[in-house]
Amino acid sequence: MSSEKQEWLSAASDNRQISDTELDLLLQQPELQQKLERYQLAAAVFRREQVVSLPAEFSKDIAALLEDEPTYHLVQSRGVLQKISSGIRHAANGSWLKPAAQGAVAAGVALFAVLGVQQYQQPGQELMLPSPVLQTNPIGGFATPVSLSSSTADSRFAEQEQQAMQEQQRRLQALLQAHRQQVRVMEQNQAKTEQDNEQ
Repeated sequence: MSSEKQEWLSAASDNRQISDTELDLLLQQPELQQKLERYQLAAAVFRREQVVSLPAEFSKDIAALLEDEPTYHLVQSRGVLQKISSGIRHAANGSWLKPAAQGAVAAGVALFAVLGVQQYQQPGQELMLPSPVLQTNPIGGFATPVSLSSSTADSRFAEQEQQAMQEQQRRLQALLQAHRQQVRVMEQNQAKTEQDNEQ
């Protein structure tokens, strides 16, 4: 046997890749198979591996076991698929969606209310309001002394703060009205789907 054959057989025994022609040659010649087996045994000894030799009839035994194995056929059942799809549709239109949506809207309203109240009630933070404009026209048609002015800076700030609170109340009322409207629409949609399901 030439040294070229021994090189690729040695490489094959070390689990290195061999070409297709070399593999075909190995499968056709029993003496190359025996030589490869000896090379693998020697390599296992050098690596101090435990050698487990397979019986010569190993592949035939596996083939016989595979022939005795029962075959399984999967059958698609339309009933199961229809049950799953109807369950998904029922869950999407189910009664759990309505309370979840109502809770989400209520949580949004509560968050808006809390943040709005905190904005106006933060201690130590003054309102950033514009400074009052100097009035050049006399009130009531005649000039009055400054000390007798009917509107003071404190009353102007209180007036502006009251307007801001009223604006916040209007916004909150609008949000609550939108929530009530959404609840009505959802109830109507649910009643409609229940009627459709009954028919």
